[in-house]
Amino acid sequence: MKKILFFTTLFLNLNLFGDYLQYSGLSYVSQEADIKIAYPNTLKIEDSLIAFLSDDLRQNKSKNPELSLEVSKTFKDGSYQVIVALDSENIMNIESIVEDQISCVSTYSLSGQVVVFNAKELQIVSIKPYAINRRYLDKGTNCKKINKKTQLLRFAQTFFGLEIPKNQYENFLILDDSQMVEQIKNLYTDSRFIYEKAFIKRISNEILSTNLSSITNTNFFIGIDDVQLGKLALSQMSGEKEFINNNYFLGANNKFKQQAYKVWIGQEFSKWFSESFNLPLIPYVKGKALGLKISDKYEDANELLNLRLPNLDFGFVINIRGFKKVKLDESKLREAYAWAAFSKIEFHNVGIEKITEIDLKYIHTQEVNKNQTFDDWDTFNFSQNKIMKDYVSNIDTFDKKWLKQASKMSSKDFKKHVNYIKKNIRL
Repeated sequence: MKKILFFTTLFLNLNLFGDYLQYSGLSYVSQEADIKIAYPNTLKIEDSLIAFLSDDLRQNKSKNPELSLEVSKTFKDGSYQVIVALDSENIMNIESIVEDQISCVSTYSLSGQVVVFNAKELQIVSIKPYAINRRYLDKGTNCKKINKKTQLLRFAQTFFGLEIPKNQYENFLILDDSQMVEQIKNLYTDSRFIYEKAFIKRISNEILSTNLSSITNTNFFIGIDDVQLGKLALSQMSGEKEFINNNYFLGANNKFKQQAYKVWIGQEFSKWFSESFNLPLIPYVKGKALGLKISDKYEDANELLNLRLPNLDFGFVINIRGFKKVKLDESKLREAYAWAAFSKIEFHNVGIEKITEIDLKYIHTQEVNKNQTFDDWDTFNFSQNKIMKDYVSNIDTFDKKWLKQASKMSSKDFKKHVNYIKKNIRL
């Protein structure tokens, strides 16, 4: 099903003095016809997120004079629009034995993008991805016993960057949903400290730091051209080989969702690259357009737009080759394992030629108790992400020790590899 962006907040006003950046609120990317299916918790937090973004942008407006925050009747008033597009809300539960008790290990994940596009040409000029994972351990608790109210509380504190002790949960759970979420938001905003790393604050900071001239005065685009799953990797993540399926990316009937995994790979690579070089990459997005449904608050709300992704000049292709687990040692009570991920990263002059490539691996080692249930994909996903993070880091600052562990490529050839990339993308 075609992805659709659902706008949930007001679009904003016309600046009469040339190009400006019109803040257009919060939206969703979903493969579901009803976003209530994809975002059951975020929709309950939405009002507090909208209020926070509005207040924070107004209080810090001086940081971005190009930003317009006034209300308009039509989304077409602005020469450039910036939207917050949330694209994932997910809970992954694993039951494990902790201290001889059946326990639940839950990972709460959120991801989104700050998207800038030209409202007249419907051309995306910048996408900056953001993602966060939070892990919770509930000792002596079956995963099925984690109620929906607790899940909502955890997503709310994930958005606002708080760590509420479990012995204080009941103070929040006795409130109704909207009161609980608002109280968590107020804990953040009333604090003496500003949690700059909070998910929603990082998004606000990205909007405030958006330099319109630097992203609009260019026809030069770099991004993730493709994410490819090798035959072995796909069969492993689908549960057809020695491992169960990759349960972080499950869809209907507990089947592995290739597209969700590819999007995650592209987002993570783009994130590491942007953080290292302050150069946003166009992340991997299936297809060449994003459907856009405008909020019903506007006279032109019945228009369904297709935002066009820019054609890439240069792009990375990330090939996921496969995974391997090896037992290293064993004692009476403990076992030591190594979890390895294998990838190939290519750099292309898109549509013309492959310029350079490198095979990479990352091996994570860890000891576990013999009676402990362990999720292999938790570690394999970590290892794959570490490949990308370390690779980007070494494009910036080369470490011979890393290269020796991660690849068979010589230092001389890796420096050539990096020089090809830096020269072509103008680093």
